[in-house]
Amino acid sequence: MDSLHEPDSRSWISKEIRPKQILDKYQERVAAYKPYQGTNETNVRPFHLQQMVNVDDEMFKDLEEAMDIENLTTEGEPCPMQLVNPNWNGGVYGIAIPRYNETPIPEAGRLTLRTLYVQAEWNKRAKKDNPQDKDKTMVASRKKELLEPNDNFYLSQPPKQLYRGVFSDNKHLYTIKVYRPFVHPNIAIKDTFSNKDLTLAQEIWVLGEHTLADFRDKITCSIDNNFVGKQQVDTLNKLAPRAGDVYKSGFLFINSCFYLDTRHKDNIDYSQVIIDWASKSNRNLGPFKKGVMETTKFQDLEFRVGYPYVFTHQGNHEHLFCITDVRLVGPDDPQSENKYPLIRSVGVQQSRMCMVCQIKIATWVTVNNSRVAENPFFFCTLCYKSFNLKVDGSKEGEFEEYRYHDVNSV
Repeated sequence: MDSLHEPDSRSWISKEIRPKQILDKYQERVAAYKPYQGTNETNVRPFHLQQMVNVDDEMFKDLEEAMDIENLTTEGEPCPMQLVNPNWNGGVYGIAIPRYNETPIPEAGRLTLRTLYVQAEWNKRAKKDNPQDKDKTMVASRKKELLEPNDNFYLSQPPKQLYRGVFSDNKHLYTIKVYRPFVHPNIAIKDTFSNKDLTLAQEIWVLGEHTLADFRDKITCSIDNNFVGKQQVDTLNKLAPRAGDVYKSGFLFINSCFYLDTRHKDNIDYSQVIIDWASKSNRNLGPFKKGVMETTKFQDLEFRVGYPYVFTHQGNHEHLFCITDVRLVGPDDPQSENKYPLIRSVGVQQSRMCMVCQIKIATWVTVNNSRVAENPFFFCTLCYKSFNLKVDGSKEGEFEEYRYHDVNSV
């Protein structure tokens, strides 16, 4: 496959590596720098920092003076507040800064900026002396939304992480980006098109001891929610069968190896037809190997960082995915194995809107419908019933109808 992608001419693609070997050596070097269990960047002592940078006492003293945060203070700036570090019990400015220090709102600002006016009015109402005043509930309501009991902290932060020395700087973390499928152009059919740019679907974090099957189970795709068969609507007595529950076959193609999902006895080997196709002609592809998805761990793989690999399911539904980073777990990362595999982020894609009202997201699609101008044609539920069904529930004209699950529904 290297003859197609030319990885040596693309700067963002690495050489073939076995990350476990590299990270194991790096882990040993990190452990050597840590003088005691539980050391991280927030509690390391100056003596240990001096050892890490390997400078003499005089130069280290100059570094401390140059890096002092007080050097950034300018005359007339607001009084600093003690912000919360999720990995440390205390503020990043230390105990010298009052945690609940409030900066008075100047009269000029209160009369000029509406935000300051509203805040000043809120403070006035919330500090009334009458304990029975209903406005007292304003303080309690706001404090419930904050990490600290201080109405100045309009911060959105994750819960505080409990640092674990046996986890952080020890576990191997793989960052994988999964992209949405795109339509391959077919020059024989004039109406086909192709999206030129890849669209990110998910960023998933896995640990080295996770299997490829663990990663596969975290990939969400709206195609798996499609109803298969004649029953296209769930009923109280019987749920409509979904494609993900009926067709569970799939493979991950990594470094010329097809890793098959064999967890279910009826799963099909999608890779064999590809291997046969590549071997029967002079296409300069292969040789290919086969592996088992549920028994192969990420720490056992050899691959290229930044190289496009493929996940295939539902017969021919292909997702490109790329391993973009391999590193040790840090103290700011989730500190529990139960948090992984972790869906770190999801991409944004425009929903398919109803082609009648252009207001609601489509929930039905019709094919070969002679009463509409496009094929296929997408409807929201209300427009589908109003346009395609008679009063008695029978069809108005001839067409095939299927439930449509939008990409943003998952």
